[in-house]
Amino acid sequence: MKTILYTRVSTDEQATKGHGRDLQSEVLNKYCEIKNIEIAKEFTEDYSAKNFNRPEWKKLEIYVKANRKDIKQVLFTKWDRFSRNLEESMRVIRKFRNWGVELNAVEQPLDMSIPTNKVMLSLFLIMPEVENDEISRRTKDGLYKATKDGAWVGRVPFGYKRHKFGKYASIEPNKYHKLVYDIFLEVSLGLRPSEVIRRDFKKRGYKGCKQSFYNLLKNKVYLGMTKVPEYKKDDTYWIDGLHDAIIDTVTFNKVQDVLEGRNRNAKPPSKKNEVLPLRGFLECECCGSSLTGSISKGNGGDYAYYHCRKTCKNRISAVSAELMFKNEVLDSINVNDNILELYKEIIIDMQKNKLGNKIKTMNQIKIKIDETSAKIENTEDKLAKDEISSEVFNRITKRYEEDLMSLKAEYEWLKGATGISKNIIEQALKALKNIPQFYHNGNFETKTSLLGLLIPKKLIISKSKCRTKEQNIVIELLGRVSKACGKLDNKKAIISDGLSNMAPPLGLEPRTL
Repeated sequence: MKTILYTRVSTDEQATKGHGRDLQSEVLNKYCEIKNIEIAKEFTEDYSAKNFNRPEWKKLEIYVKANRKDIKQVLFTKWDRFSRNLEESMRVIRKFRNWGVELNAVEQPLDMSIPTNKVMLSLFLIMPEVENDEISRRTKDGLYKATKDGAWVGRVPFGYKRHKFGKYASIEPNKYHKLVYDIFLEVSLGLRPSEVIRRDFKKRGYKGCKQSFYNLLKNKVYLGMTKVPEYKKDDTYWIDGLHDAIIDTVTFNKVQDVLEGRNRNAKPPSKKNEVLPLRGFLECECCGSSLTGSISKGNGGDYAYYHCRKTCKNRISAVSAELMFKNEVLDSINVNDNILELYKEIIIDMQKNKLGNKIKTMNQIKIKIDETSAKIENTEDKLAKDEISSEVFNRITKRYEEDLMSLKAEYEWLKGATGISKNIIEQALKALKNIPQFYHNGNFETKTSLLGLLIPKKLIISKSKCRTKEQNIVIELLGRVSKACGKLDNKKAIISDGLSNMAPPLGLEPRTL
């Protein structure tokens, strides 16, 4: 009858120091030599003993089961090398006993044929489990304390690397932080689908999958924040971290709007085609679904069409659609020069007023930020004095922190706000007056950008007409005012009825001449 030896360590440090594998193997082999025990095989592994889901132990069980008639026992140095889980240990011991194989520790030997020795076995097995639980508790407490102090203890996010802040290991931006910033900036514009953006950035060094990309865009770690995990009865929440932010709050919130579908920018087609600039902006009059576009070959040439994906089979020539769009939508945009001049003066005046109050507004916001921060500190003091429960504390601080984030975002926006030069305003208004020509002469990108600006909602189109569901409110109002002014200019003050110009016009009073 032969014996199997089993050695185990759970960390690399144990493998080379202290009660390592080599020492365990030496003790077991010396024991077998002294007792004249024949060794069948030795199994060694680096794995935790919290359960028996260990690669080498599984191989050992298969080997013992296959050779149980020739195996007498399995030896290890101590019972904590065998397991640190009392319940699992008793199950495995019973299984091996049914195979006729005993399990024992050479430094803590037990004669299992004596019933009272089961008490000692329970002690040998329960002590490592208690130690494990204590280590786990200390680890959780330590991680919770570290996160409450702003350290990031989880997996290192893309764009960061490990960095130590005093006694805490946290993170700091790495060489990819600019790539992360560019990703957020691109998505915040809301002009292209996020999957198209992910594929573009894959060429620049981002290797994440769809889900990883989505998780990146939702992760507040890029705001310089740390997530405090759920602990005992306390809910999870976010606080300012020790690491630097990569993204500002305004850009982050814009990205969330895009992901949640709150961004109102029209999205141009993901596949560029110069002859189909209206694709993605048209709605079928028959069924209300979006029209797509494609190129058909025939009669020696290529012909572009916009068509419905559904059963209504609505199909419109791209040339006809462009012509209807020009005649019925673009050409209707007509703004009077005087109105544009007045609009320019209003913009300049509003800008002066807004920027003139910038310092005053920033000071007011700064006061609110300080007041909100003081409220959070006051709430923390109440929690420390047991004046409020953890549940109430989390609910109050969550509200205060949301207010604080909004105030900080507004402050940063004002801080970076600068005036627009008069020259740029004039150029923009000139472009506004010449939108039809601007569209006609523009490239694909210019046309799709103008469409997104002009048409908040889609164009409803059929084979004979094209109309907007909703137009840009500024352009619509300027056009209305311009038409009203044109009517006033064309209206004569006095109706010609053949009478002298000196005669008063017809009215309630009788004629005097």
